[in-house]
Amino acid sequence: MTVAGNLSPEHRFLGFYAQRLDDEGRRVYVPYNRFPVFGHLLIKLVTLPFPDDGWARLRAARLLMLALHAAAALLAWLALRRLVRDPWTALAATLLAFSSFHALYYADMVATEGTVGLFGLLLVFHGMAVFATEGRYGQLVAKTCGALLLDWHVYALVGPFVALGLASAWRRGDGRAGRRCLTLGAVAVLFGSVVLGTNFAREHAALGGETPLAELPSVRSALRRTSVVSRGAFNWPGFAEQQFSRIGLASVPYAVSRFVVDVGETPVARRYGTPSLVAVSVLAVLTTLVLVVRPTVRCRLPLAALALSGPCWAVAVRGNVSMHAHEHEGMFYVGVPLALFALTPPRLDRLLRAGGRVTVLAGTAAAATFVLSSLFMARAVHDPERAQRERTRAADSDAIRGLAAGKTIAIPGAGVRSELPGRDLGAVTVRLDRRHLADFIVDRIDGVRSLTPDNRSRFLYDRSVYDAFLTRYERRADRTPSLRSPDYDVHLVRNAGGGDELLYVRRECPAMMDPRRWPRFFLHVRPVDANDLPADRRRHGFENRDFSNLHFWRGDGKCYAVRPLPDYGIAGIRTGQFTMRRTREGFRPEPVWAGSFSPGEHD
Repeated sequence: MTVAGNLSPEHRFLGFYAQRLDDEGRRVYVPYNRFPVFGHLLIKLVTLPFPDDGWARLRAARLLMLALHAAAALLAWLALRRLVRDPWTALAATLLAFSSFHALYYADMVATEGTVGLFGLLLVFHGMAVFATEGRYGQLVAKTCGALLLDWHVYALVGPFVALGLASAWRRGDGRAGRRCLTLGAVAVLFGSVVLGTNFAREHAALGGETPLAELPSVRSALRRTSVVSRGAFNWPGFAEQQFSRIGLASVPYAVSRFVVDVGETPVARRYGTPSLVAVSVLAVLTTLVLVVRPTVRCRLPLAALALSGPCWAVAVRGNVSMHAHEHEGMFYVGVPLALFALTPPRLDRLLRAGGRVTVLAGTAAAATFVLSSLFMARAVHDPERAQRERTRAADSDAIRGLAAGKTIAIPGAGVRSELPGRDLGAVTVRLDRRHLADFIVDRIDGVRSLTPDNRSRFLYDRSVYDAFLTRYERRADRTPSLRSPDYDVHLVRNAGGGDELLYVRRECPAMMDPRRWPRFFLHVRPVDANDLPADRRRHGFENRDFSNLHFWRGDGKCYAVRPLPDYGIAGIRTGQFTMRRTREGFRPEPVWAGSFSPGEHD
C-alpha cells in the first residue's frame, strides 16, 4: 500500500516505502523496487478515489485482490476445459485447487507477489493451453510478456515449459516446435530484463547516480532472493519438509486441512499436521507425475509445466521462500492439484465405463467442497477486533496526514516520510539525525499532550515538545544502570507524574537494522503482594509486560524505550531480550540475555 501510494511521475514511478535524511541533509529514498511496477500501479489505480480515507483504500485494494483471484480461477477453468475437453472435470479441478488453505487464506492479501503473481501465472498457463490446442503462438508470447509486467513467478512456468518442450521436440524430430520453445524462453528473458533494468535505472537515478550497480538495494535484494548471494549454510532437510507440507495443504481442500492447520496472525500446522501433510504431498506429487506422463500429448506439456512451476520457484529462491513470513508462497503450488484433479476423474470414468457420470459428480462435489471450505475459512478469519484495529490505524494515519499536510514528518526509529502508509507507521527502520529537524513527530508518549488527542494508536507531536521529552531521558542515560547487557542499559527512573518507569538505552543504535534482528523484550514484574496481580496471572507470580522495538525512538546515536511500571509495590523485576526460533513444533522464544534486580536496590 505504501509503495503504491508513493508511485508518481514526480519520482519517475520509483517504488519506495520510506524516505530519510542522510548526514548531509539530503533526502534519500528507501526503495522497494525489485518487482515490476505495474502490480503496484493497479493498487494505486483502485485507491485513487479515496485520497483521505485509509480504511477505504485498504478495502479497495483487497477487493482488487479478490477480483484478480477470481479471474485467476476463471483462467484455470478455461485452460483446463481446452486441455481435458470436459467442462465438469475442469470445474472440479479448479474448485478443488482453489479450495485449499493457501488459496482461501491469502486471497485478499494486498501484495504483488501473492494474488497478482498467481493471476499472471495462470494467464500464461491459459496461453499455453490455447497454443497446445489451437497452435496460436503469438498470443502465448503476448500473455507471457503481459504477465511479466506483474510478477516474476512466470519464469517458474516458462522454464519447465521450454525445457520439456525442447525435450519433446528433440524426441519427435520437430525442429519448428523446438525453435518456438527457444524463442519463447529468449523473449521472456529479454523482456523481463528490460523491465527489471528499467527499475534499476530509476533507482540508480533516485539515489543520486553515484551508487554502483551491484550496491543498489534492489540488486542486492534480487541476488539474495535468487540465492546468488548465500546467507550461510542452507537447511535443505527443513526446506524440503516445509515445501512438502505446503504441497500437501495445496492438494487438500480447507474443509479437510483445517483439522491440521491453526488459522491466526501467523498460520502454522499443528504438531501432528506436518507428517500427514508430507504424506499427502508425496502421494499427490507421485500421482500427478504418473497421470501427466501417461495421458495424451494435447494436455501433457502445459499441465506438466504448471505442476513443476511451484517446486522450480521454491528451489530458485529458496532463501526467501523458506521464511515463515512467506507462507503465502504455498499458493503457487496450485499446479499440483490442478493437474491431479483434472486427470483423475476422466480416468475413473473410463475405468468404470460411467459415460461421463463420474465427471459430473466430481464437478458437483467440488462445488459443494468449495462453498464449505470458504465458509469455514470465513469463520476462522472473521475477527471483529482485528478489523477494528485496522480501522483505528487507518483513521489515525488520516488524522496525522490531515494535520501535517505539506510538512516533514519524522517517525522515530522509522525515518522521515512524505506520505504516511495506511498501516503500521513504525514498520521500517531508518536513521533520524537530530541535526535535521522535522516539523512534527509521530510517536506514542504517555503523559504528554499530543496534537491528535482523539487518536488511539499513533499520535502527532510538536517537535519542541518531543525534544524536551527526549532530553529528560537522555540526561538519565548517563547514570549507572540498574541492569546492563552487551548492547543495552536498563535504568529504573521516576517520571514527572511520580510513577516508576524502565528506561532501555541501546548504546550504539544502527541506522538500519535487519528485521530478523528486531529486538523483542520480556518484562516480568513480581509484586510484593500477589493479590495485586490480575486474576489470570496470580498462578504465575508475576505480571507480563513484553514489548518490541516499535516502542523505541532515536536520538544522538542511541535508541530509547520507556516502559511504565505498575503502581503497586514491586518485589523484583526480570527483563531481557529474546528472539523467535523456528523448530519442528513451530516458533519458540529463545532468550538472548536476561537479568533481574529489586527496585529497592536502585533508588
